[in-house]
Amino acid sequence: MPDTIDRTTSRSRLFEYLALSEDEFVPGSVLTEKLGFTRQALFKHICALREEGLKITSVPQKGYMLNNISGTDSISQTLIDHLLRDEPLFNRSICFPTITSTQHAIKRLAQQDAPEGIVAVADEQTEGRGRRGRFWHAPASKNLLFSVLLRPDLKPGDVQLLNLAAGLAVRSVLKDQYKVDARLKWPNDILVNGRKICGILSEAAGEPDRIYYAVTGIGINVNFTEEDMGEDVKNIATSIKIEKGHTVPRPLLLSQILHSFSSYILDLKKMDGKEKLLSSYRKECDTIGREISVMQDEEKFTGTALGITEQGALIVKVGEVEKIFAAADVTHLRMK
Repeated sequence: MPDTIDRTTSRSRLFEYLALSEDEFVPGSVLTEKLGFTRQALFKHICALREEGLKITSVPQKGYMLNNISGTDSISQTLIDHLLRDEPLFNRSICFPTITSTQHAIKRLAQQDAPEGIVAVADEQTEGRGRRGRFWHAPASKNLLFSVLLRPDLKPGDVQLLNLAAGLAVRSVLKDQYKVDARLKWPNDILVNGRKICGILSEAAGEPDRIYYAVTGIGINVNFTEEDMGEDVKNIATSIKIEKGHTVPRPLLLSQILHSFSSYILDLKKMDGKEKLLSSYRKECDTIGREISVMQDEEKFTGTALGITEQGALIVKVGEVEKIFAAADVTHLRMK
């Protein structure tokens, strides 16, 4: 293990030095001198960075050049940690080419008393799940799939607030940074033109009066096309590429979302943080004010969504009665 840590640290040091001169050549002699590497070690670390999918050009007599950091799409731990280097909460990542579920990876770390803020990112998930155990379709190397470890000062009944915070964070980035008309659908979906572009799932472990840890998983359809989709999801799913017509580098998108998400999580620790979060969500949630159907425990209700409770539950007027749903499947029936 120490040798692995040393190699990873050396690789990161090399990346950071090359990043200072992005798109410019740095002589190999400068790198060996500044970083204390032998030529053999330098070449080994260069190869390791290339294996992560990073673009490094080498030319004899000129040296090495790191290209297009922000435009790189590979799920590279070195790159992701670089993009998160100034992030106050989420600043350590673990990356997987393929994994059953990033939720599983973070839960294992949580049970080993790992600190808050670790991010697990996967290029492909084989057993990704949404609410009620539904399969999450995710073609390899096309979507952004990640989970984060949180240790919030919340009661178990407030876990829904994490979904609301994540939804606000994703929506703001898609809308402000990528000009995608993303809409929040309670409790944990984001839609574009009525089709799903993002799903969110928060799970927690603890006692009746406190949470030991929470794991929030986020899956965003980024670069898949309609040709990548099965017939069962073509009419209900979309992606950033489908909406905007161009690919989006996933590490940069991840860093933007985590920066936004961390601001909401850190705000929750403040005296008025919960009220601010709920106020923002009530303002932005596209479900509120709509005619909807709600499926809970195989029973279906139809009514008007009126608002959100202090715990993030949905208030629905069904006939002359107001019902509260802490977790349920919602379908929007009519436009506002």
